[in-house]
Amino acid sequence: MDFSADASSLYRFLAQQESAVIAAAISGLHDATDRLLADSRNEAPLKTGTLRMTAGKKVVNENGQIYGEVFYSATETGQTGVRFNYALRVHEMGEYRNPTTPGTRPKFLSRPLQTNERLYQRFINDAIRRALR
Repeated sequence: MDFSADASSLYRFLAQQESAVIAAAISGLHDATDRLLADSRNEAPLKTGTLRMTAGKKVVNENGQIYGEVFYSATETGQTGVRFNYALRVHEMGEYRNPTTPGTRPKFLSRPLQTNERLYQRFINDAIRRALR
């Protein structure tokens, strides 16, 4: 006995599901990075506002690898005339010891990321679940 079946419909359906899942993951990652950006901006030092103004985010789908990034890119010129990464210095090196604005602190990016990791993951998971309904 021979059995044969046309699986082309199944393959089309699976390809559509894959596309929907990728689109949903990208959407959920946008939601997560938007929230992390907002959370970290609220904690970033506000001495001149430059640090907060240089904050940004991006979501990339590169060869099937989807990732999101939140960044701060403030630079300043030091007393020696050499430019340095102010955002990194404030975040990592504890240069910001006496905040003038309540609620601001060093580790303004990594602290909300670690604290809200499950929430950000839920944004992505929920988007994918909705796409699969």
